Amino acid sequence: MIKANNDSLKPVKRMAVRIPIRMISKIEDNLLDSGYNKKQRLYWFEDILKELFEKESYHNLIAEEFIEAGTTKIVNLSITADTFKMVNDTVKYVEEKEDTKTDRSSVIRTAILQRLLKASGQQFGV
Repeated sequence: MIKANNDSLKPVKRMAVRIPIRMISKIEDNLLDSGYNKKQRLYWFEDILKELFEKESYHNLIAEEFIEAGTTKIVNLSITADTFKMVNDTVKYVEEKEDTKTDRSSVIRTAILQRLLKASGQQFGV
């Protein structure tokens, strides 16, 4: 099943994100299991970020996210300019509300982790 998305004509921003190496294959599997093909990664990232931002406690999930140094790989991705702004706004919001330093990669990783947990029936922050 190939999904269509209304965001396909919106301006796109490219960004680099640090992703745990062991998570990369799970991302590809979930992308395909969710009905997207590899050319539709933008839509998958759009959807997982939208799902994250719909959670009432999303800022807590991002603030508690941590990554072990040296275990990540840089992944380039594209998201719409609107979503890019939401990610940047979220970084500022989490830093103010939770009094902790965060970055765009952390927001993206949290969204990915929530999607992977949801797929395995273990989603947090529902």
